[in-house]
Amino acid sequence: MVRHAKPTSAELKRMADIANSENVIVELERDGTIIRVMPFHPARTATAARPLTRDEQAEEALAKWTAERDVR
Repeated sequence: MVRHAKPTSAELKRMADIANSENVIVELERDGTIIRVMPFHPARTATAARPLTRDEQAEEALAKWTAERDVR
């Protein structure tokens, strides 16, 4: 049995840096084994704000108006 050469952590870090900065997939092949490093893209979360109700809009407008009158 032949022992496969493992990539060092420095090589993996370098591959990850290139993958992230260039937005590409980096491959390393040794002894017929392919190691791929892909760029990291954080998951997008749906944080869309819901539209304000009419009462909430009125309260917001009143608070803004009150704040403006207190400053002057």
